[in-house]
Amino acid sequence: MKKILSEKKKSLLIGTGVLCTLFCTFFSNLSFKAYRYNKPVGHEDATAETLEFPDGFLWGAATASYQVEGGNKHSIWWEFEQEEGRIKNGDRTEVCVDHYNLYEEDFDLMSDLDLNSYRFSLEWGRIEPEKGVFDDSEVTHYKNVLKALKEKNVIPMVTLWHHSIPTWFAEEGGWESKNSVKYFSAYVQYVAENLGEDVELWLTMNEPTAYISSGYLMAKWPPGEASPLKVPGIQKNLVKAHKAAYDIIHRYDSEAEVGIAEYSSYVVSSNNKNIVENIVAYSIDKSWTHYFVSRVRTQTDFIGVHYYYRQKIRLGLIKDLFSKDAVDFEQTGLDREYYPQGLYEVLMRFDKYDLPIYITEIGVQDYHEVPRDVFVQEHAREVYYAIQNGVDVRGFYYWALLDSFEWSEGYDAKFGLISVDLETLERTIKDSSQAYADIARCNCVGN
Repeated sequence: MKKILSEKKKSLLIGTGVLCTLFCTFFSNLSFKAYRYNKPVGHEDATAETLEFPDGFLWGAATASYQVEGGNKHSIWWEFEQEEGRIKNGDRTEVCVDHYNLYEEDFDLMSDLDLNSYRFSLEWGRIEPEKGVFDDSEVTHYKNVLKALKEKNVIPMVTLWHHSIPTWFAEEGGWESKNSVKYFSAYVQYVAENLGEDVELWLTMNEPTAYISSGYLMAKWPPGEASPLKVPGIQKNLVKAHKAAYDIIHRYDSEAEVGIAEYSSYVVSSNNKNIVENIVAYSIDKSWTHYFVSRVRTQTDFIGVHYYYRQKIRLGLIKDLFSKDAVDFEQTGLDREYYPQGLYEVLMRFDKYDLPIYITEIGVQDYHEVPRDVFVQEHAREVYYAIQNGVDVRGFYYWALLDSFEWSEGYDAKFGLISVDLETLERTIKDSSQAYADIARCNCVGN
Protein backbone atom coordinates (compact mmCIF):
# COMPACT_ATOMS: atom_id res chain seq x y z
CA MET A 1 0.00 0.00 0.00
CA LYS A 2 2.82 2.42 0.90
CA LYS A 3 4.47 1.64 -2.42
CA ILE A 4 1.25 2.45 -4.31
CA LEU A 5 0.85 5.76 -2.44
CA SER A 6 4.46 6.54 -3.11
CA GLU A 7 3.97 5.94 -6.85
CA LYS A 8 0.86 8.19 -6.87
CA LYS A 9 2.75 10.90 -5.02
CA LYS A 10 5.61 10.59 -7.44
CA SER A 11 3.25 10.89 -10.43
CA LEU A 12 1.56 13.91 -8.85
CA LEU A 13 4.90 15.60 -8.30
CA ILE A 14 5.98 14.87 -11.86
CA GLY A 15 2.67 16.18 -13.23
CA THR A 16 2.91 19.30 -11.10
CA GLY A 17 6.46 19.83 -12.25
CA VAL A 18 5.47 19.52 -15.90
CA LEU A 19 2.64 22.00 -15.47
CA CYS A 20 4.92 24.45 -13.67
CA THR A 21 7.50 24.09 -16.43
CA LEU A 22 4.88 24.70 -19.14
CA PHE A 23 3.48 27.70 -17.28
CA CYS A 24 6.91 29.20 -16.65
CA THR A 25 7.85 28.67 -20.30
CA PHE A 26 4.61 30.30 -21.49
CA PHE A 27 4.94 33.19 -19.03
CA SER A 28 8.58 33.77 -19.93
CA ASN A 29 7.76 33.72 -23.64
CA LEU A 30 4.82 36.08 -23.13
CA SER A 31 6.96 38.41 -21.00
CA PHE A 32 9.67 38.50 -23.67
CA LYS A 33 7.17 39.16 -26.47
CA ALA A 34 5.52 41.91 -24.40
CA TYR A 35 8.90 43.48 -23.62
CA ARG A 36 9.90 43.51 -27.29
CA TYR A 37 6.48 44.81 -28.33
CA ASN A 38 6.63 47.72 -25.89
CA LYS A 39 10.17 48.67 -26.86
CA PRO A 40 10.01 51.62 -29.31
CA VAL A 41 11.27 51.00 -32.84
CA GLY A 42 12.48 54.58 -33.21
CA HIS A 43 14.06 56.30 -36.21
CA GLU A 44 16.90 58.61 -37.12
CA ASP A 45 15.95 62.19 -37.88
CA ALA A 46 16.45 63.43 -41.43
CA THR A 47 18.84 66.29 -42.16
CA ALA A 48 17.04 67.72 -45.20
CA GLU A 49 15.28 71.06 -44.77
CA THR A 50 12.17 69.76 -46.51
CA LEU A 51 10.71 66.26 -46.22
CA GLU A 52 9.03 65.25 -49.50
CA PHE A 53 6.08 62.86 -49.69
CA PRO A 54 5.42 60.40 -52.57
CA ASP A 55 3.58 61.65 -55.66
CA GLY A 56 -0.15 61.12 -55.37
CA PHE A 57 -0.17 61.27 -51.58
CA LEU A 58 -3.62 62.29 -50.31
CA TRP A 59 -3.95 65.23 -47.97
CA GLY A 60 -7.53 65.40 -46.78
CA ALA A 61 -10.00 66.15 -44.04
CA ALA A 62 -12.79 64.05 -42.59
CA THR A 63 -16.32 64.38 -41.25
CA ALA A 64 -19.14 62.06 -40.19
CA SER A 65 -22.65 62.65 -41.50
CA TYR A 66 -24.45 62.71 -38.16
CA GLN A 67 -21.91 65.13 -36.73
CA VAL A 68 -22.24 67.77 -39.47
CA GLU A 69 -25.43 67.34 -41.53
CA GLY A 70 -28.19 68.13 -39.05
CA GLY A 71 -31.74 66.79 -38.94
CA ASN A 72 -30.93 63.07 -39.07
CA LYS A 73 -34.18 62.13 -37.36
CA HIS A 74 -34.10 58.47 -38.34
CA SER A 75 -30.94 57.79 -36.33
CA ILE A 76 -30.84 56.25 -32.87
CA TRP A 77 -28.56 59.15 -31.93
CA TRP A 78 -31.45 61.54 -32.53
CA GLU A 79 -33.48 59.82 -29.82
CA PHE A 80 -30.44 59.49 -27.58
CA GLU A 81 -29.67 63.21 -27.61
CA GLN A 82 -33.23 64.03 -26.54
CA GLU A 83 -32.63 62.22 -23.23
CA GLU A 84 -31.62 64.65 -20.51
CA GLY A 85 -28.00 64.40 -19.42
CA ARG A 86 -26.78 62.38 -22.38
CA ILE A 87 -25.09 65.25 -24.27
CA LYS A 88 -22.88 67.90 -22.72
CA ASN A 89 -24.69 71.25 -22.35
CA GLY A 90 -27.85 69.62 -23.71
CA ASP A 91 -26.60 70.24 -27.27
CA ARG A 92 -28.80 69.12 -30.18
CA THR A 93 -28.40 68.49 -33.91
CA GLU A 94 -31.61 69.88 -35.43
CA VAL A 95 -29.48 72.20 -37.57
CA CYS A 96 -26.00 71.18 -36.43
CA VAL A 97 -23.59 72.94 -38.84
CA ASP A 98 -25.92 72.22 -41.81
CA HIS A 99 -23.30 70.59 -44.00
CA TYR A 100 -26.24 68.82 -45.68
CA ASN A 101 -27.21 72.07 -47.41
CA LEU A 102 -23.94 74.00 -47.30
CA TYR A 103 -21.54 71.32 -48.54
CA GLU A 104 -20.63 73.27 -51.70
CA GLU A 105 -19.55 76.27 -49.62
CA ASP A 106 -17.54 73.91 -47.42
CA PHE A 107 -15.87 72.38 -50.47
CA ASP A 108 -14.88 75.85 -51.68
CA LEU A 109 -13.12 76.43 -48.38
CA MET A 110 -11.54 72.99 -48.59
CA SER A 111 -10.14 73.96 -51.99
CA ASP A 112 -8.73 77.14 -50.44
CA LEU A 113 -6.81 74.80 -48.12
CA ASP A 114 -5.52 72.86 -51.17
CA LEU A 115 -6.79 69.52 -49.88
CA ASN A 116 -7.10 66.82 -52.54
CA SER A 117 -9.30 64.29 -50.72
CA TYR A 118 -12.36 64.29 -48.49
CA ARG A 119 -13.49 61.50 -46.22
CA PHE A 120 -17.18 61.59 -45.32
CA SER A 121 -19.87 59.12 -44.32
CA LEU A 122 -23.30 58.22 -45.60
CA GLU A 123 -26.17 58.42 -43.12
CA TRP A 124 -27.72 54.94 -43.15
CA GLY A 125 -30.90 56.21 -41.47
CA ARG A 126 -31.46 58.79 -44.23
CA ILE A 127 -30.96 56.28 -47.01
CA GLU A 128 -33.02 53.54 -45.33
CA PRO A 129 -35.42 55.28 -42.93
CA GLU A 130 -37.53 52.13 -42.57
CA LYS A 131 -36.47 48.50 -42.81
CA GLY A 132 -36.23 47.60 -46.48
CA VAL A 133 -37.48 51.03 -47.62
CA PHE A 134 -34.86 53.11 -49.43
CA ASP A 135 -35.16 56.83 -50.09
CA ASP A 136 -33.97 57.62 -53.63
CA SER A 137 -33.90 61.35 -52.93
CA GLU A 138 -31.21 60.85 -50.29
CA VAL A 139 -29.08 58.85 -52.70
CA THR A 140 -29.49 61.70 -55.18
CA HIS A 141 -28.22 64.07 -52.50
CA TYR A 142 -25.07 62.02 -51.97
CA LYS A 143 -24.62 61.73 -55.75
CA ASN A 144 -24.60 65.52 -55.88
CA VAL A 145 -22.03 65.63 -53.08
CA LEU A 146 -19.79 63.26 -55.05
CA LYS A 147 -20.32 65.28 -58.22
CA ALA A 148 -19.31 68.50 -56.44
CA LEU A 149 -16.11 66.84 -55.22
CA LYS A 150 -15.29 65.55 -58.69
CA GLU A 151 -15.66 69.04 -60.15
CA LYS A 152 -13.01 70.23 -57.70
CA ASN A 153 -10.73 67.25 -58.41
CA VAL A 154 -11.12 66.05 -54.84
CA ILE A 155 -10.98 62.29 -54.29
CA PRO A 156 -13.77 61.00 -52.03
CA MET A 157 -13.30 58.34 -49.38
CA VAL A 158 -16.75 57.15 -48.32
CA THR A 159 -17.55 55.52 -44.98
CA LEU A 160 -20.63 53.31 -45.06
CA TRP A 161 -21.24 53.33 -41.31
CA HIS A 162 -19.86 55.90 -38.85
CA HIS A 163 -21.39 55.08 -35.42
CA SER A 164 -24.94 56.23 -36.28
CA ILE A 165 -27.47 53.43 -36.93
CA PRO A 166 -31.11 53.74 -38.06
CA THR A 167 -33.74 53.71 -35.34
CA TRP A 168 -35.45 50.71 -36.91
CA PHE A 169 -32.15 48.79 -36.91
CA ALA A 170 -31.68 49.56 -33.20
CA GLU A 171 -35.22 48.34 -32.52
CA GLU A 172 -34.36 45.09 -34.29
CA GLY A 173 -31.48 44.61 -31.86
CA GLY A 174 -28.77 46.61 -33.62
CA TRP A 175 -25.40 44.91 -33.90
CA GLU A 176 -26.45 42.47 -31.17
CA SER A 177 -28.96 40.85 -33.53
CA LYS A 178 -28.18 37.70 -35.51
CA ASN A 179 -29.85 39.47 -38.46
CA SER A 180 -27.60 42.52 -38.27
CA VAL A 181 -25.25 41.35 -41.03
CA LYS A 182 -28.19 40.64 -43.33
CA TYR A 183 -29.65 44.13 -42.76
CA PHE A 184 -26.30 45.86 -43.25
CA SER A 185 -25.65 43.86 -46.42
CA ALA A 186 -28.94 45.00 -47.95
CA TYR A 187 -28.01 48.62 -47.26
CA VAL A 188 -24.52 48.18 -48.70
CA GLN A 189 -25.86 46.52 -51.83
CA TYR A 190 -28.26 49.41 -52.45
CA VAL A 191 -25.45 51.94 -51.96
CA ALA A 192 -23.06 50.03 -54.21
CA GLU A 193 -25.67 49.83 -56.97
CA ASN A 194 -26.40 53.55 -56.82
CA LEU A 195 -23.09 55.18 -55.86
CA GLY A 196 -20.46 52.60 -56.70
CA GLU A 197 -19.39 54.11 -60.01
CA ASP A 198 -18.52 57.42 -58.29
CA VAL A 199 -16.40 56.02 -55.44
CA GLU A 200 -12.99 54.34 -55.51
CA LEU A 201 -12.13 54.38 -51.81
CA TRP A 202 -14.55 52.83 -49.31
CA LEU A 203 -14.50 52.29 -45.58
CA THR A 204 -17.02 49.73 -44.40
CA MET A 205 -17.11 51.06 -40.84
CA ASN A 206 -15.50 53.56 -38.52
CA GLU A 207 -13.82 52.56 -35.26
CA PRO A 208 -15.85 49.47 -34.32
CA THR A 209 -13.78 49.28 -31.12
CA ALA A 210 -14.75 52.83 -30.08
CA TYR A 211 -18.40 52.09 -30.88
CA ILE A 212 -18.35 49.06 -28.60
CA SER A 213 -16.41 50.65 -25.74
CA SER A 214 -18.45 53.88 -25.72
CA GLY A 215 -21.84 52.21 -26.19
CA TYR A 216 -21.51 48.96 -24.24
CA LEU A 217 -18.74 49.55 -21.69
CA MET A 218 -18.66 53.27 -20.88
CA ALA A 219 -22.37 53.72 -21.71
CA LYS A 220 -21.73 57.20 -23.15
CA TRP A 221 -23.24 56.41 -26.57
CA PRO A 222 -26.32 54.49 -27.65
CA PRO A 223 -27.55 52.14 -26.39
CA GLY A 224 -26.02 53.68 -23.26
CA GLU A 225 -25.67 50.50 -21.25
CA ALA A 226 -22.74 48.77 -19.59
CA SER A 227 -23.11 45.25 -21.01
CA PRO A 228 -19.66 43.67 -21.37
CA LEU A 229 -21.16 40.21 -21.88
CA LYS A 230 -22.64 41.39 -25.18
CA VAL A 231 -19.28 42.52 -26.54
CA PRO A 232 -18.00 39.22 -28.04
CA GLY A 233 -21.20 38.71 -30.04
CA ILE A 234 -21.16 42.29 -31.34
CA GLN A 235 -17.52 41.93 -32.34
CA LYS A 236 -18.26 38.79 -34.33
CA ASN A 237 -21.21 40.42 -36.10
CA LEU A 238 -19.16 43.47 -37.04
CA VAL A 239 -16.37 41.31 -38.47
CA LYS A 240 -18.94 39.41 -40.56
CA ALA A 241 -20.53 42.69 -41.65
CA HIS A 242 -17.21 44.07 -42.90
CA LYS A 243 -16.49 40.90 -44.87
CA ALA A 244 -19.97 40.91 -46.40
CA ALA A 245 -19.66 44.58 -47.40
CA TYR A 246 -16.21 43.96 -48.86
CA ASP A 247 -17.55 41.19 -51.09
CA ILE A 248 -20.62 43.17 -52.16
CA ILE A 249 -18.64 46.24 -53.23
CA HIS A 250 -16.12 44.15 -55.13
CA ARG A 251 -18.91 42.40 -57.02
CA TYR A 252 -19.97 45.79 -58.37
CA ASP A 253 -16.47 47.17 -58.84
CA SER A 254 -13.50 44.82 -58.77
CA GLU A 255 -11.13 47.79 -58.88
CA ALA A 256 -12.56 49.52 -55.79
CA GLU A 257 -10.43 49.69 -52.64
CA VAL A 258 -12.32 48.68 -49.52
CA GLY A 259 -10.90 49.08 -46.03
CA ILE A 260 -11.76 49.39 -42.36
CA ALA A 261 -10.87 52.30 -40.04
CA GLU A 262 -9.80 51.51 -36.51
CA TYR A 263 -9.04 53.48 -33.37
CA SER A 264 -5.35 52.98 -32.60
CA SER A 265 -3.72 54.88 -29.78
CA TYR A 266 -0.12 54.00 -29.01
CA VAL A 267 -0.62 51.61 -26.09
CA VAL A 268 2.61 51.04 -24.21
CA SER A 269 3.76 50.13 -20.70
CA SER A 270 4.68 53.01 -18.42
CA ASN A 271 7.79 51.13 -17.30
CA ASN A 272 9.26 48.73 -19.82
CA LYS A 273 11.02 46.85 -17.02
CA ASN A 274 7.72 46.06 -15.26
CA ILE A 275 6.61 42.59 -16.40
CA VAL A 276 2.94 43.05 -15.47
CA GLU A 277 2.63 46.43 -17.20
CA ASN A 278 4.33 45.04 -20.30
CA ILE A 279 1.99 42.08 -20.52
CA VAL A 280 -1.14 44.17 -19.94
CA ALA A 281 -0.15 46.78 -22.56
CA TYR A 282 0.75 44.05 -25.04
CA SER A 283 -2.53 42.20 -24.42
CA ILE A 284 -4.70 45.31 -24.72
CA ASP A 285 -3.12 46.34 -28.01
CA LYS A 286 -3.22 42.86 -29.52
CA SER A 287 -6.72 41.90 -28.39
CA TRP A 288 -8.39 45.32 -28.70
CA THR A 289 -6.66 47.67 -31.15
CA HIS A 290 -5.75 44.89 -33.58
CA TYR A 291 -8.81 42.67 -33.05
CA PHE A 292 -10.71 43.66 -36.19
CA VAL A 293 -7.80 44.13 -38.56
CA SER A 294 -6.32 40.76 -37.64
CA ARG A 295 -9.64 39.07 -38.44
CA VAL A 296 -10.33 40.78 -41.77
CA ARG A 297 -6.77 41.07 -43.10
CA THR A 298 -7.51 38.75 -46.05
CA GLN A 299 -10.65 40.72 -46.92
CA THR A 300 -9.50 44.29 -46.78
CA ASP A 301 -7.57 46.31 -49.34
CA PHE A 302 -6.20 48.85 -46.89
CA ILE A 303 -6.19 49.83 -43.23
CA GLY A 304 -7.52 53.12 -41.91
CA VAL A 305 -5.56 54.16 -38.81
CA HIS A 306 -6.78 56.75 -36.31
CA TYR A 307 -4.24 58.26 -33.95
CA TYR A 308 -4.58 60.91 -31.23
CA TYR A 309 -2.31 60.09 -28.27
CA ARG A 310 -0.04 57.69 -26.42
CA GLN A 311 -1.76 55.64 -23.70
CA LYS A 312 0.55 54.44 -20.96
CA ILE A 313 -0.40 51.37 -18.97
CA ARG A 314 0.69 51.59 -15.34
CA LEU A 315 0.00 49.44 -12.30
CA GLY A 316 -2.19 52.16 -10.77
CA LEU A 317 -4.35 52.16 -13.87
CA ILE A 318 -4.77 48.40 -13.67
CA LYS A 319 -5.89 48.82 -10.06
CA ASP A 320 -8.33 51.56 -11.13
CA LEU A 321 -9.82 49.22 -13.71
CA PHE A 322 -11.09 46.94 -10.96
CA SER A 323 -11.89 49.56 -8.33
CA LYS A 324 -13.81 52.19 -10.31
CA ASP A 325 -16.93 52.15 -12.41
CA ALA A 326 -16.59 52.64 -16.16
CA VAL A 327 -17.30 56.38 -16.20
CA ASP A 328 -14.86 57.19 -13.39
CA PHE A 329 -12.22 55.03 -15.05
CA GLU A 330 -12.69 56.83 -18.35
CA GLN A 331 -12.32 60.24 -16.69
CA THR A 332 -9.48 59.56 -14.24
CA GLY A 333 -7.86 56.23 -14.98
CA LEU A 334 -6.57 56.65 -18.52
CA ASP A 335 -3.06 58.01 -18.83
CA ARG A 336 -3.30 59.75 -22.23
CA GLU A 337 -0.41 61.80 -23.54
CA TYR A 338 0.37 64.00 -26.53
CA TYR A 339 3.08 62.05 -28.31
CA PRO A 340 3.67 62.51 -32.07
CA GLN A 341 6.34 59.78 -32.15
CA GLY A 342 3.59 57.34 -31.19
CA LEU A 343 2.11 57.70 -34.67
CA TYR A 344 5.33 56.35 -36.16
CA GLU A 345 5.30 53.45 -33.69
CA VAL A 346 1.64 52.65 -34.44
CA LEU A 347 2.35 52.63 -38.18
CA MET A 348 5.28 50.27 -37.64
CA ARG A 349 2.98 47.94 -35.68
CA PHE A 350 0.42 47.91 -38.49
CA ASP A 351 3.07 47.34 -41.15
CA LYS A 352 3.05 43.61 -40.36
CA TYR A 353 -0.22 43.22 -42.28
CA ASP A 354 1.54 44.21 -45.51
CA LEU A 355 -1.37 46.41 -46.58
CA PRO A 356 -1.60 50.06 -47.68
CA ILE A 357 -2.41 52.42 -44.82
CA TYR A 358 -4.35 55.68 -44.74
CA ILE A 359 -4.35 57.81 -41.61
CA THR A 360 -8.11 58.30 -41.68
CA GLU A 361 -8.35 60.42 -38.51
CA ILE A 362 -5.89 62.60 -36.66
CA GLY A 363 -6.58 65.97 -35.10
CA VAL A 364 -6.47 68.32 -32.16
CA GLN A 365 -8.97 70.56 -30.40
CA ASP A 366 -8.74 74.31 -30.14
CA TYR A 367 -7.05 75.42 -26.90
CA HIS A 368 -5.04 72.20 -26.68
CA GLU A 369 -1.63 72.38 -25.00
CA VAL A 370 -0.13 72.21 -28.49
CA PRO A 371 -1.36 74.55 -31.28
CA ARG A 372 -2.83 72.99 -34.41
CA ASP A 373 -0.04 74.07 -36.77
CA VAL A 374 2.62 72.45 -34.57
CA PHE A 375 0.46 69.36 -34.08
CA VAL A 376 0.03 68.80 -37.81
CA GLN A 377 3.68 69.42 -38.66
CA GLU A 378 5.00 67.11 -35.95
CA HIS A 379 2.70 64.26 -36.92
CA ALA A 380 3.30 64.71 -40.65
CA ARG A 381 7.04 64.29 -40.01
CA GLU A 382 6.40 60.98 -38.26
CA VAL A 383 4.42 59.78 -41.28
CA TYR A 384 7.33 60.72 -43.51
CA TYR A 385 9.71 58.64 -41.36
CA ALA A 386 7.34 55.65 -41.48
CA ILE A 387 7.25 55.86 -45.29
CA GLN A 388 11.03 56.07 -45.40
CA ASN A 389 11.16 52.92 -43.30
CA GLY A 390 9.01 50.98 -45.75
CA VAL A 391 5.45 51.51 -44.50
CA ASP A 392 3.01 52.02 -47.39
CA VAL A 393 1.18 55.10 -46.11
CA ARG A 394 -0.91 56.74 -48.83
CA GLY A 395 -2.93 59.47 -47.16
CA PHE A 396 -3.45 61.74 -44.15
CA TYR A 397 -6.97 62.90 -43.20
CA TYR A 398 -7.22 65.60 -40.58
CA TRP A 399 -10.15 65.38 -38.16
CA ALA A 400 -12.15 67.39 -38.82
CA LEU A 401 -12.95 69.64 -41.75
CA LEU A 402 -15.48 71.56 -39.64
CA ASP A 403 -16.15 72.23 -36.01
CA SER A 404 -18.99 69.83 -35.39
CA PHE A 405 -21.12 67.81 -32.96
CA GLU A 406 -18.60 65.63 -31.11
CA TRP A 407 -21.06 62.98 -29.92
CA SER A 408 -21.53 63.06 -26.12
CA GLU A 409 -19.19 66.09 -25.90
CA GLY A 410 -21.59 68.21 -27.94
CA TYR A 411 -20.11 71.31 -29.60
CA ASP A 412 -17.49 72.05 -26.92
CA ALA A 413 -14.75 69.98 -28.57
CA LYS A 414 -13.70 72.05 -31.60
CA PHE A 415 -11.45 70.04 -33.90
CA GLY A 416 -12.23 71.77 -37.19
CA LEU A 417 -9.90 73.33 -39.70
CA ILE A 418 -12.90 75.59 -40.32
CA SER A 419 -14.85 77.24 -37.51
CA VAL A 420 -18.65 77.49 -37.68
CA ASP A 421 -20.76 80.09 -35.91
CA LEU A 422 -23.71 78.02 -34.65
CA GLU A 423 -26.01 81.05 -34.74
CA THR A 424 -25.27 82.33 -38.25
CA LEU A 425 -23.57 79.20 -39.72
CA GLU A 426 -20.81 81.48 -41.00
CA ARG A 427 -17.65 79.56 -41.86
CA THR A 428 -14.10 80.80 -41.30
CA ILE A 429 -10.80 79.06 -41.98
CA LYS A 430 -8.78 79.14 -38.78
CA ASP A 431 -5.33 80.75 -38.81
CA SER A 432 -3.97 77.58 -37.20
CA SER A 433 -5.07 75.59 -40.27
CA GLN A 434 -2.77 77.39 -42.70
CA ALA A 435 0.18 75.17 -41.81
CA TYR A 436 -1.78 72.13 -43.01
CA ALA A 437 -2.66 73.96 -46.24
CA ASP A 438 1.06 74.62 -46.79
CA ILE A 439 1.84 70.93 -46.34
CA ALA A 440 -0.90 69.89 -48.77
CA ARG A 441 0.16 72.54 -51.27
CA CYS A 442 3.78 71.42 -51.52
CA ASN A 443 3.26 67.73 -50.62
CA CYS A 444 6.02 68.19 -48.09
CA VAL A 445 6.68 69.25 -44.52
CA GLY A 446 9.44 71.47 -43.21
CA ASN A 447 12.04 69.77 -41.05
